[in-house]
Amino acid sequence: MQLFQAHMQFDFDKIRKYEIDLARGVLRADGADDHERMIEALGMLKSVSKPSIPTPLPPEGELLKVLPSTKSLSLTELLDKLLLLKKIKPATVTAYKNTTKEFVEFHRSKAFIAEILPSDFSRYKEFLAGEKKNSARTIDSKVGYLKSLLNFGIEQGYLIGKNPAAGKNLLTKRQKLTDGYLIFEASEIFTIFTGSYFLEQKTKDPDYFYILLLEIVTGCRVGELTSICKSQIKKSELNSWFLTIRDSKTSAGKREIPLPQEIFDNGFSEFIEKKEINDCIFKYVSREGKGSGNAVGKKFARHLEIEKIDRGKLVFHSIRKFLNDYFLKNGIEFEARCQFFGHEIDSVNVATYSNKFGIEHLTAITNPVQEKILKLIKLKN
Repeated sequence: MQLFQAHMQFDFDKIRKYEIDLARGVLRADGADDHERMIEALGMLKSVSKPSIPTPLPPEGELLKVLPSTKSLSLTELLDKLLLLKKIKPATVTAYKNTTKEFVEFHRSKAFIAEILPSDFSRYKEFLAGEKKNSARTIDSKVGYLKSLLNFGIEQGYLIGKNPAAGKNLLTKRQKLTDGYLIFEASEIFTIFTGSYFLEQKTKDPDYFYILLLEIVTGCRVGELTSICKSQIKKSELNSWFLTIRDSKTSAGKREIPLPQEIFDNGFSEFIEKKEINDCIFKYVSREGKGSGNAVGKKFARHLEIEKIDRGKLVFHSIRKFLNDYFLKNGIEFEARCQFFGHEIDSVNVATYSNKFGIEHLTAITNPVQEKILKLIKLKN
């Protein structure tokens, strides 16, 4: 055992060694023999493949720039997928298609979604404001459609990273509320509905005449009125007229609206009596069976010009605003107004813990104010 221990003793001072430190570029050997061994070790290192180092990912938002366009959808292809999977109102479908087409033409390419940059939207907004003369509200609306489309692409995994259209709004929510359409004054409503131009339309263009007459007592959105069928005009158990809105952009918009008898006594009964029960009442209906308010809006703009009413942003929708304001000033409570106009109620107590007004109850509340408005415009049978 002692003999074995004697053989196992080493003199560490006599051990020769070499050092390889590639990181610092150091190669050191003790003598020719160790130098030769070091060269052999270097040869072995060369034969070993380098470990793969993952390429660092670019910052969030920059991923859109590195994805190859050949592996991404075009904006038009993404829209096709959106329309396939989502249930969207026809008017909104048209807006999506028109905006997408305009942006693709502006981009002067197929507009692969992986190549669209935030700066493209900045230039697009400048194009809309300059060459197209679009208002800030219209620009925000168009960018909003494209932002929603790209959000769909991100949700479905067709696009990685931040939406390039995010944060591109020109108007804040407060500005949209304060810078929107104006409300007619009572004197302007009187001028519109008692002027010779409007009265002449009863024979020249009864569709336009009765659209306006219904609007001043219902405050409906123009698309809701232009698309109504005869089957939507009904009578309650107590023989009161009302209008049923079946298709709207919100659940609150699907509602029943009381109609005063005076409207029917002024020729509206004769206007609709020749229609079949499922026929659309007015001529403004598209091939898809949806009402288009464009024709009404354009004629109403000419109507205002004829009556020399030029006070900022007054449009057909301003009648709806006037009626809501008139209801408020004549004591109709918030809940009844919201149900009548199809506004969502952002209150748990009202929306969750109370029922809607029945049509008879709502008629009793609103009919007196509707009749007051008809007296204001001096409606005659």
